[in-house]
Amino acid sequence: MATTRAPDLPIQPHDLNAPYFNVREAAWLMRISVKTLRRRIGAGQIAFSRESDGGRIIVSRQDIDRYYESIRVHALPARRHTGRPRKQHAAAA
Repeated sequence: MATTRAPDLPIQPHDLNAPYFNVREAAWLMRISVKTLRRRIGAGQIAFSRESDGGRIIVSRQDIDRYYESIRVHALPARRHTGRPRKQHAAAA
């Protein structure tokens, strides 16, 4: 009997430079589970397309790049101290 991979396991795409990926390939590229990718798509965090009405979900490389750009953490400006000055403790003699 031939063994096949479970449909919810990410797989490496045949062409890493392809403009579109199915859910399993996109999950592999993003290093997340297929279930997590589907949750993020459902939450509207990652854009997607369908091959036809009700067809397979496909994710473009551009949509993956946009997702990572949207979650990128930017450095915050340094905080200025606005409280009272600290007391200086006398040095022990």
